[in-house]
Amino acid sequence: MGKREHIGIRRWRKGQHLQWNQRLIIERMRLQGATTRQIAAVIGCSHVSISRELKRGRYIHTNSDLTTEERYSPEKAERRYRANLAAKGPNVKIGNDFSYANILEKFIVKKHYSPAAALAAIRHSKHVFLTAICPRTLYNYIANGVLACEKTDLPLKGKQKRRNRSAKDEIQKRASCGTSIEYRPLEVDYRLTFGHWEMDTVYTSKKDRLKPTLLVLTERYSRQEIIIRMRDRTSGSVVRALNALERSMGAEKFSKVFQTITVDNGSEFADFEGMEMSALRKRKARTKVYYCHAHRSYERGSNENANKLIRRHFPKGTNFSQVSAKQIAEVEAWINNYPRKILGWQTSNMVFRPWFDKQ
Repeated sequence: MGKREHIGIRRWRKGQHLQWNQRLIIERMRLQGATTRQIAAVIGCSHVSISRELKRGRYIHTNSDLTTEERYSPEKAERRYRANLAAKGPNVKIGNDFSYANILEKFIVKKHYSPAAALAAIRHSKHVFLTAICPRTLYNYIANGVLACEKTDLPLKGKQKRRNRSAKDEIQKRASCGTSIEYRPLEVDYRLTFGHWEMDTVYTSKKDRLKPTLLVLTERYSRQEIIIRMRDRTSGSVVRALNALERSMGAEKFSKVFQTITVDNGSEFADFEGMEMSALRKRKARTKVYYCHAHRSYERGSNENANKLIRRHFPKGTNFSQVSAKQIAEVEAWINNYPRKILGWQTSNMVFRPWFDKQ
């Protein structure tokens, strides 16, 4: 097989770039299950060069049975190769700092970080690199194919959601179950103090109320996230989840940490008395619950943004009965260690932990 593959290919020279016919051979051998070293032996180059080439041309292929797998595209690899050639010169600040490029690709592709968050995470790390670039430059590198990333690897997939400015606010048809957000203290609105949370559920489908669901709480000042899996999306499960959280913290600490909780008007939050009353201290309140106006999700803006972060790992339609507690804990830790622009590129843990330990 090796002799046949070498037909029409020139002897490999140090510094030589891969040619189109070589990329076709790489594609065919990869589909046949060949390893990078086997392909390198046929092409006559280093297996590291083949690994980089496979990375340059990788894409997710959807099979006829709707399963997906990672494959190599010679067309995609060629386009990136041409883009890299066009970008060569003094304007490419990243130059030959391959370790810096590799860690950026790791944060964006594998860890699902935005480019700006990836740069912030690298600054917080102990790694020292020869290069430092700004977010705009990094976005340009992605658009021009300098890095092995694509717009589809970005959180918004390279698309901006259009705002429907002509849409009118819908009128609330019934009163909230408990206290309206209009009576919530102003200090909560302005995010001046800790201990005020927003709460929501992340579920498989609106129709499947009896399937496992995630209860998510977001602290308004630090954006700290707590994710709890419930057996269903009912008011009883929400109360049980808060009871378990109170027992794990203790009644006194819970009341200091959860001074207020803001929710929407979903049926799972109908039992406001059960949510407000302590499970450890009879006839005493543990928190105060406020209800948003109908159809105004921006009144729980931090919660909605956190849900988008969760959806990077658990897309819509995810069956949470098949998601382990370990996976949920990993996503919670990922969110709380994600650098935030609004926090001066600190993480939620950096802001939340000092205050939490004082309570």
